Amino acid sequence: MSETKIYLELVKIYGSKNISNDPNVLEKYSEDLSFFPKKEPKYVIWPRNRNQIQKTIKLANSLNFSIIPVSSSSGPRHHGDTIPRNNKTIILNLSKLKKIINIDRKNRVVMIEPGVSFGELIPQLYKRGLKILTPLHPRASKSVLTAALEREPITIPRYMWDSSDPLLCTEVFFGNGELFRTGAAAGPGSIKQQKKSGQAQVNPMGPTQFSPFRIIQGAQGSIGVVTWATLKLEILPSIQKVYHFQSKNIEELLDFQYELLKYRLCDELFILNNLNLACLIREDPSEILTLTNSLAKWNLIFVISGRDKLASDKIAYLEGDILDIIKEKKLKISNNKTETNEIDILNFLNQADINPWRLRLNGGYQDIFFISNYEKISELITLVEKQITKNLGIYIQPINQGTSYHCEFNIYYNPNNKEETLDVKEKFLRISIDLMNSGAFFNRPYGLWAKDVYERHEDSTQKALKKVKKIFDPNNVLNPGVLCFDD
Repeated sequence: MSETKIYLELVKIYGSKNISNDPNVLEKYSEDLSFFPKKEPKYVIWPRNRNQIQKTIKLANSLNFSIIPVSSSSGPRHHGDTIPRNNKTIILNLSKLKKIINIDRKNRVVMIEPGVSFGELIPQLYKRGLKILTPLHPRASKSVLTAALEREPITIPRYMWDSSDPLLCTEVFFGNGELFRTGAAAGPGSIKQQKKSGQAQVNPMGPTQFSPFRIIQGAQGSIGVVTWATLKLEILPSIQKVYHFQSKNIEELLDFQYELLKYRLCDELFILNNLNLACLIREDPSEILTLTNSLAKWNLIFVISGRDKLASDKIAYLEGDILDIIKEKKLKISNNKTETNEIDILNFLNQADINPWRLRLNGGYQDIFFISNYEKISELITLVEKQITKNLGIYIQPINQGTSYHCEFNIYYNPNNKEETLDVKEKFLRISIDLMNSGAFFNRPYGLWAKDVYERHEDSTQKALKKVKKIFDPNNVLNPGVLCFDD
């Protein structure tokens, strides 16, 4: 089918103002900060309602073109999952779907469209005395819904009971154009009828024994296009107290972190190396390096919180329990009082990031992230540090109640320096393979990782995933080529 025919059919759905083939616009979607090969889409379209989305998916099935859904109004994008894989690809930009449909304080749940960003949602929730469970200092323009769909780790592991948290119910158009609602949103009754009867679309399981949100989450837009979702919220603390412990030995910080999580003593809880902590607190490169040199290599940060009338009482008993752990373990770690302060840390924990913190040092970065168990973290850190000796940020985040850990290595470099870029690319690929071979579990296999990740799985895994893809997207119109879905 000719491009002219596709364009004319899209104009019938959107009008010409919500479609673009401007070379300057297409260029923005042809590449990202990853090393994935550059390729331009044919058009970028901006739907205003779900009917347009459904018509577009059905049109793609009949006219044989591909769709890549994106949600953020602006970049930077990073992982190669939104770059076209073939010559007939259209970007479905959902950033104009920006409604915060409902904020339910009683049930601690919010319903949002995909274009709602962290910069927009966080202030609205604060007005209601609520907070969203966020990744570490999320970009202000980042789609909240996309972060949940991509399983980006949240900083409060004690509220993460399942790998899907904070995602709850969704409304999705599958690749065959069919509308479906997952979890409690599936019914009985419409969403309007459910709300009238007091339901809040909190339970993500179902309908029946089938939980289709499991196949949507982490699929990189290759199974369905989500038009709204409900997400968990928590009550905003009345009091927050920040602890910042430093050590030259990550093992003792990991041990302390384990105890804190075991007894559910704190909210935010994670470990950063000195460079990453400096990038989160400072913006100027020279100030980042100065702060880095003044900090110990490893930094454990956690926050204890109290709410409402008994907030001070809770803080007091939590502090007592934490002191008991320190004495029992005979920990020789210092609570930092000089280089950073509580306000610095609370700022990056409670606010969205206008100036992306990973770009502050050198203007570019590559991140390698995976899941590991507690016992292998030090071994995997050593593996990476042997190959990268400078400009390496490290972030260790317990997830799922501490049953596993998100490990992230940020390689900072100047993308305008060709020699440096080539060196980082070579190291990025080699280290990723070494980590896979050493037992690191790449649970979010983007871009260049996908082939190597699936080569290490049984053939039956790929066959099962491709069978699922065939059921929900029989003509492979949604983001073909990602994961193990060959274009």
